[in-house]
Amino acid sequence: MEKKLTITDIANIAQVAKSTVSRYLNGGPVSTKTREKIDKVVIENNYQPNTFAQSLKQKVNHTVGVIVPRLDSTAQVEMLRGLDAANKNDTFLIVNTYQSIERELAAIEKLRTQNVGGLIVLTANLNDELRAALADFDAPVVIQGQEEPSFHRVVMNDLASGTIVGEFAASLSPKNVLLLKIDETKDWAIGHDRFLNIQKRLSSTHITVVNSNFSIAEAKVVAQKAMQSQTFDLIIGATDRITIGALQAGLAMHQNAQYIGFGKSDLSTTVTPNLTSFEYDFYQTGKQIYKLFRMVRDNKPLNKIRIVIDGQLTIRDSTKK
Repeated sequence: MEKKLTITDIANIAQVAKSTVSRYLNGGPVSTKTREKIDKVVIENNYQPNTFAQSLKQKVNHTVGVIVPRLDSTAQVEMLRGLDAANKNDTFLIVNTYQSIERELAAIEKLRTQNVGGLIVLTANLNDELRAALADFDAPVVIQGQEEPSFHRVVMNDLASGTIVGEFAASLSPKNVLLLKIDETKDWAIGHDRFLNIQKRLSSTHITVVNSNFSIAEAKVVAQKAMQSQTFDLIIGATDRITIGALQAGLAMHQNAQYIGFGKSDLSTTVTPNLTSFEYDFYQTGKQIYKLFRMVRDNKPLNKIRIVIDGQLTIRDSTKK
């Protein structure tokens, strides 16, 4: 079997330091003359350090880190599917951070040490420490989920969706509304922006606001607790899963409410009654994220690019009397 060429071999043949070869392979600064010498050795020996050999020849690192807050989310999974569908040449290293800031920081650092060619972050929220870590990342960074002007980003138009849902909710003439939110310190876009205009449109209506997490079980518990002292005729959840938890609670507590969620999944049409929901196309969103990443990596734009994803309200049986 032919002996595989090593970095040390390349350094000896090209008559350069091993550290110079390492810097070359990782996309670091190397003089034109030295780069040409190493190029010659690499090409003549068909050197392939890993599956990303094409990156070497193109001077582009095709390994992309993808940080995901949770993998039990239909939205996150659909965006990953969209990323993968749009991708042809890159390899994704996907890290699930379980909605933990500490894990997210550790993931950023780990991907940095692996010299990935860029970072895509599907983020729930950024604090100052995360902002600093991403700002210092020495490769292109694109985020999804939060309105962060310091970064290239893809955001859902949650303010507009809240306006649409709020106007529709007001048209139902509710008397007592339950809003099931996400703690805005954990997810500003979903916990704050998504509900801001809903509350404005329902300002003349009695509103009870409670926080849940993203699980159906937790939403059911907090909704039941609210229903012990009140009867609601309209319930709006931050996501379809949360709204379905509230629907289960309403059935258990014999409440005759109407229900509205946010999302796009099979859940909306598998529950009874089918759920009215403001729907985003998360699969196409994933494609847009990857398209933006490619644009940033290949063109290195000076200004931060912002892509906004709109959605539509789909009315189903849960808001029909």
